[in-house]
Amino acid sequence: MEWAIAELANHPAIQGKIRDEIATVLKGQRVTESNLHQLPYLQATVKETLRLHTPIPLLVPHMNLEEAKLGGYTIPKESKVVVNAWWLANNQAWWKNPEEFRPERFMEEEGGTEAAVTGGKVDFRFLPFGMGRRSCPGIILALPILGLVIGKLVSNFEIQAPPGVDKVDVSEKGGQFSLHIAKHSTVVFKPIKA
Repeated sequence: MEWAIAELANHPAIQGKIRDEIATVLKGQRVTESNLHQLPYLQATVKETLRLHTPIPLLVPHMNLEEAKLGGYTIPKESKVVVNAWWLANNQAWWKNPEEFRPERFMEEEGGTEAAVTGGKVDFRFLPFGMGRRSCPGIILALPILGLVIGKLVSNFEIQAPPGVDKVDVSEKGGQFSLHIAKHSTVVFKPIKA
């Protein structure tokens, strides 16, 4: 959530696009979990936040039960495998300008890319919740909650960097399992007059 708020403070045009989408699509109704699916730009903003600021950069280690071949390499039986989800989501060979916060990528060139959970076609570039049987069960709560909170905040407030500061610092620092904002900052929530 703090990554989304910081990025939105730095990108007022994106806030405007979310606000316009909500006004156009919902026509005065409030953002609810049941209408989130009608707001593709808001959903793209959630995905872009999770892509650029992968919650868990190194996924929970897995162990293969049998010897396997992967990319021409032999992975011996009972090897511990650690997936670098941050690198997958920020690899310049796979993403156009991966350092940019640009929700449009999930509506244009990356349309149809979803956070992998289980089964189906998996896009291994975007694994913010891991995948398979050991993926984070919180995905079913996290995605709607992020969409709801961002949608409600942007509907009611202009999110701004603090006075005298051009941009909120979104540099990262590592934690025990996840990445955090290196320097917490005050953010201004300016109410939008109805």
